Parts: sequence; structure tokens; C-alpha cells
Amino acid sequence: MNLTNQLLIATPEMQDERFKRAVVLICEHNEHGALGINLNDPSTVTFSDVLANLDITETTDSLGQAVYEGGPVNTQCGFILHQSTLAFESTLQVAENLRLTTSKDILEAIAHNLITENWLLALGCATWDAEQLEGEVANHDWLLTPASNTLVFSHDSDRWDLALSQMGIKPHQLSGDIGHA
Repeated sequence: MNLTNQLLIATPEMQDERFKRAVVLICEHNEHGALGINLNDPSTVTFSDVLANLDITETTDSLGQAVYEGGPVNTQCGFILHQSTLAFESTLQVAENLRLTTSKDILEAIAHNLITENWLLALGCATWDAEQLEGEVANHDWLLTPASNTLVFSHDSDRWDLALSQMGIKPHQLSGDIGHA
């Protein structure tokens, strides 16, 4: 099972408070574990704050774009999901038209209006050890659906409702008895 470029949608019975109503894009999944970015937890940190902290001059009109709490791991690091094909120091290809970059050079490119494609900045990420995520999926902690750039880069204030809607599910239809007859 490879869950790269899949969305994990937290069920209402999610026990981990950090992932209540989470929509997590799995960016990498292999025999060593998984790495994902929570797309549904806005941060109080602004893009302008991030640039100022890194001494990057602001020359962009994207300063109002939301920053997200990507997960509880490496919360001081920026993870930028984007559709740009420009080359950066540290980029992981998630899907044909979706990449994850963690190097400062992409923030400089955004700040200088060199990126015209969609992008999203998250602070931190979520990680799972080998077979941990598979166990959580088998335990029905998560619903799975293929990722779409429309949802990843949506400006909707609640991607959890949007992700469920794209699956044809209304929140009131979910029950704590998922997977049980």
C-alpha cells in the first residue's frame, strides 16, 4: 500500500486532539514510514512573519496568504506545497503537478513574485514510523481519498467539510462504527 498523494481525512472518532478534523496530504510513503502535511489547521503566524524571521525582503502581493500548522513534527521548519516547476535546493515530487519544498530559496522566489503557480506554506509536518500509518488506516482512524490540487490549494476555510463533500459524505453521516457491521 502506497498512500503518496492521498488525503487522510480524520474520522470524528480521532483520538489524537492534534488531528481533530484534519485533512493530511501524504507527501511521501514508503517502507520506512510516511510524511504528510495537515491542510486544515490555520496558524496565527503570517507569511510576512515567516519572511521577516528569515530576513527576506517582502516584494510580493501574497502576504495575505494563510500559513498552516502542518503537523507536530519540525514545527520550526517551513514546508511549501506548490505547483512550480522551478528548481529548488530541496524538493520532493509528490505527484505530476505537485511538489513539496523545504529550502529557503522557494520562500525567496515567492517573496519576489517568481512563483505564479499555486502554493501553500505549512509550519511542521506529520510523520509515521514504518507500518504505523497502515495500522491507523486499518483501525479506521482515517478515511482515504485521492488528493486533488483543487482541494489542496482551496481557499475554503474548512477543508475537512470540503474533502468529505468531494467523497459524497456529509459529516452527520459519519459514525464511530466505521468498518463494523
